[in-house]
Amino acid sequence: MIALSGKTAAIARLIGCAAVVASLGFVGIQLWRHAPWRLAGTHLETLAAAVLGGALLYGVAGLLLSSAWYQLLAGGATAPARCHHAVYGRTQIAKYLPGNVFHLVGRQLAGRRLGHGQARLALASLLEVLLLALIAGALSLPLLWRWLDPGLLWAAALTAPALVLIAVRWGRRHDLACGLVTGAAGGCGRAARRLLAAAALYAAFFLVVAAILWALVRSVSEPGGVSIGLAGSVPVVALAWLVGFATPGSSAGIGVREAMLIAALEGTLGAPAGTLVALALRFVTVAGDVVFFLLGVRLGLPGARPHPITAGDHLA
Repeated sequence: MIALSGKTAAIARLIGCAAVVASLGFVGIQLWRHAPWRLAGTHLETLAAAVLGGALLYGVAGLLLSSAWYQLLAGGATAPARCHHAVYGRTQIAKYLPGNVFHLVGRQLAGRRLGHGQARLALASLLEVLLLALIAGALSLPLLWRWLDPGLLWAAALTAPALVLIAVRWGRRHDLACGLVTGAAGGCGRAARRLLAAAALYAAFFLVVAAILWALVRSVSEPGGVSIGLAGSVPVVALAWLVGFATPGSSAGIGVREAMLIAALEGTLGAPAGTLVALALRFVTVAGDVVFFLLGVRLGLPGARPHPITAGDHLA
């Protein structure tokens, strides 16, 4: 991730903490005003089934994230894919610690046991952050289109290809980044295919989370009542994830994502149902991360291995 200067980082943390406090306050007010637990009581069986099934599905969907990480790391001397899933599952739970970076730090340290160098691991983390943000932003565009000025969105859409072109031209002149991804300079074609595969896996992950949100909404909706479709759940999930991800100091987006979900769902479902669904989805994701952690423990790790020297490892 890009390092910020001390003053800039302090300002970012201050803004992030203020956003988290405001979001938690907003969620608290919604709980006090609308008492969503009353609605939960009338739909307890269907809601409990949706939460339990969603948690198990979310835990298994973590394998999509670890598979994408494996794609970003592929090309060097590595351990089997099973060991990469184990490392990712064991470290992902650390995103709930203050700072929201310890899961990345954990993968940076544990990745050495898989035979990867520090430069390759750092680049994979950077690419993961960028790809997740880009995929979430793209999936949230239908919702942003209604909320933001269309002229601003058109400007962003016209600027994006130019930025991609600049990045491609830079990559052709500098084989270092491609070498870090593929293990050998000149492998930009293989690197591009792995990036596309990782992007597809991240998109599939968001689709799974959207399906879980849709199931939660259906579990608290009356037959024939107001609801949202599966397609409408995708931009809601993506935007809530993106805002929580971009908020400094928000561990796993706690508070911020719930506030965004309530704001996005309130107009369609009503405040009580929107608040209940947002809180239920948080329970699903936390329980699902625990399931993913247990999967990582079950898969096991290899013994300590010397990491290979890759392009860029000698740079300091």
